[in-house]
Amino acid sequence: MTAAGIAAALMLTGCGGKDDVQGKTGEDITAKSSAGDIGEAYINEMTRIADALETVDDEASAKSAAKKIKVAVDGLNQMSDKLDGEISGVKGMQIFGGRYTDLIEVQGRIATSMIRIQSDHPELMDTLSAEMDRLEN
Repeated sequence: MTAAGIAAALMLTGCGGKDDVQGKTGEDITAKSSAGDIGEAYINEMTRIADALETVDDEASAKSAAKKIKVAVDGLNQMSDKLDGEISGVKGMQIFGGRYTDLIEVQGRIATSMIRIQSDHPELMDTLSAEMDRLEN
């Protein structure tokens, strides 16, 4: 992924509560946050989404996952708003350089879960898509 691609990936994110996250979340991030803290918060929020998606196998679990995804997406979007215009390609490399493997892993988990849900439980996609679609571009 290029530096610009990493920076663009970062801008797809926001804020959330710490109920189930160890470490930084999107709500902890400000324009003055270090690259390490931004990367940690981003990975934590994306992990929250991946964890929620991996539990989905019926309507009740989809509704529960949607609530968890909402918190993570709120965190990612809040983080994105706070950092708007502050992330350059170099900053993106600093943010994810040491966490690139973590980033790829969590993105893979999310993609795998979305494919599984779409294939095995397409009727649940509306419940999840409403929250997933809120990620800012």
